Amino acid sequence: MRAALLAAVTMANPELEEMLVRAYSAIGAMADLSDAYGAIRGESSDARRLVTARTDGSGALVGMEIDGAAMRLAPRELGDLITATAMIAAQRAYAQRAALTDEFNRDFAELAGHNE
Repeated sequence: MRAALLAAVTMANPELEEMLVRAYSAIGAMADLSDAYGAIRGESSDARRLVTARTDGSGALVGMEIDGAAMRLAPRELGDLITATAMIAAQRAYAQRAALTDEFNRDFAELAGHNE
């Protein structure tokens, strides 16, 4: 019954129908953005490939590989290498997130009828 009432109202008011179409499109775009954020992965390896780090879209470390040769490094050097590699992986994830957000903002402004 709700669907029938909504259909009758929108048929009588084309502006309302257009607003609803835009609203549903916006909801879909937000869901797509959320899915895209979830798929983000940042990755980095040092120049010698002793350490490889992987992060998610929020910059949280989700994986790390340390080559056995890294164990020959001084503890502080290895710690610094791990930290630097993880930070670069997080920065790459943040860059992906920023690009997705910029694209979403442009598309959303267009969808909302606020073209710049």
